[in-house]
Amino acid sequence: MNPNPARPPLLTPRFLFIAGSLAVLLALTLSPATRARLGVFDRGQWFLDAHSVLGANDAERKVVGANASGHDQMLLEGHHYSDWWFGLRLLGLTQRDAFLVGGGWVLLFLLAVFATVKPGSRAEALWLVLLTGSPPVLLGVIRANSDLLIFAVLAVAVLALRFVSGRRLVLAFAAVALATGLKFYPVAAGLVFLQVPGVRRMLRATGWAAGLLGAVVASLSTQLHRGIFHVEPEIYTLGGRIWLMDLGLAEQPAILVSLVLLAAAAGVAAWRGWTTGLARAEDDLGGRVAMTLGAALLVFCFLGTINFGYRWVFALWLAPWLWSHRRGSPAARAAVWLLPLILWHDGFLCLATNLWFPHLRQEQYDHILVAWRLVTEPFVWLVMILLAGWLLDLVLVCGREACAVLFPARR
Repeated sequence: MNPNPARPPLLTPRFLFIAGSLAVLLALTLSPATRARLGVFDRGQWFLDAHSVLGANDAERKVVGANASGHDQMLLEGHHYSDWWFGLRLLGLTQRDAFLVGGGWVLLFLLAVFATVKPGSRAEALWLVLLTGSPPVLLGVIRANSDLLIFAVLAVAVLALRFVSGRRLVLAFAAVALATGLKFYPVAAGLVFLQVPGVRRMLRATGWAAGLLGAVVASLSTQLHRGIFHVEPEIYTLGGRIWLMDLGLAEQPAILVSLVLLAAAAGVAAWRGWTTGLARAEDDLGGRVAMTLGAALLVFCFLGTINFGYRWVFALWLAPWLWSHRRGSPAARAAVWLLPLILWHDGFLCLATNLWFPHLRQEQYDHILVAWRLVTEPFVWLVMILLAGWLLDLVLVCGREACAVLFPARR
């Protein structure tokens, strides 16, 4: 008799994660009333963001063909991404294909999640279901936001860098460059090449990545302004300046203050040794790669502008590394507890107000929302400080190793 029988397939952590995530997302997607109580709306249009991208493609086609209308110009002016998206018209896709395209983005996103996020225990699997089925992720799925496609593209880099070789590096370069060309902010993903094993190889990889991403950004210099647009702080928004604006600062000073505060706090965390462990350890290269990529994207977006909440999809790449280090790192343990709170707290507010105070006037709701942010945004700040601290420690360790190789001490 086998004293250690194989675990039944239906009880494996990976199955629980996949089945649980799909069940929660499907149940919420097919229940508009529940979504409305959570504050997640589709505005009467399935896959709204895919619809908008394809609408801009149709408008650009008409502009090129000199048959543009005022409506077409408005669609182009509302296009917040690069011209690379206009390549969709080469595939013959139009706004009529929005459901097909949006559904494809959602499917690619889910495949990327399940390929790159693999729980090691049932407890971790259930914790991950809380993250994957959270309202910000649901918002991205309902709208088929382009962040889902960016996630899928960058997942190629996550998978490629788990075992580094020349061909895999090229694949990772291409994925990060394509994501940057499509939506600008993934330029921050270039930090992931600091995780390439071997100091000399790491230096070559980061050098090539810097040159390639610099060339992509330079080629899009006249389009970068599209990615900077005003988003009013509301439910399911992300940005360092939000809390400071609620405290009374004007938006422009809040931008600078948020940068200084985060940099200072991350510096203290790294100096005190609270955020070590991400830098060039010998084990779990895949986990460190995903953690570095997710942290870099979230911190960059947090400081850059006010984002819609679906940017939190990249938090899924933080989860496995944080969970595996929670016992030895108080910072990782804190992040493990805080992530579900952060991804669900706005949903709880919407649920509570919809169930208990359904007849609030808009100004009353606005006052409650500001008070809610004053209480909850510090938790978001704490997570961002820890992420920035881990990234700073990674940069410092890699910098010291590089200096030791490039400028060896004379004997």
